[in-house]
Amino acid sequence: MEATEQPVLSPDVVAVADNVSQLMRSFARTRARVLDAAAHDVEWTAQLVLKCLANEGPLRSSAIAEHVRADPSTVSRQVAALVKEGLVERRADPEDGRASLLVLTDKADETVARHDDIRNRYFAAMLADWSERDLRRFADLMRRFTRDYESASTQWISERADQRHRPAEGEN
Repeated sequence: MEATEQPVLSPDVVAVADNVSQLMRSFARTRARVLDAAAHDVEWTAQLVLKCLANEGPLRSSAIAEHVRADPSTVSRQVAALVKEGLVERRADPEDGRASLLVLTDKADETVARHDDIRNRYFAAMLADWSERDLRRFADLMRRFTRDYESASTQWISERADQRHRPAEGEN
């Protein structure tokens, strides 16, 4: 779709938008309750860094920031805390000795595995009454939705940044 085309706002599109907003609010409430109850020993945002390293392997801090779409200074603070907690190690980058790669420790591997297990068991219990067919279809649609959401978000953010840097009409 070109930037000048307006998307169709069908009732189904509005329903998806409303439900995604509701789901995000529900996630935020749940996350706040979990953090209040101290049920997890790793902060939510730090968990994103650990998961990124678990999935992508050793990375520089700047690459982690790109993967998790966070400000490099925020990731740097998170990494420093994770190093202090013994969850991440800094190792010399074999391609550039001045830089360091971040690597998960055995303790982090255990932490990520424990968090994944907790999450997966929660979802298994929540979805226990779903048929295999419904669950498979939902998983396929969710993958597609997530991919399209990320793509559209990247494009939208880029367009917004371009608009902020263009002079307003009538300005030089």
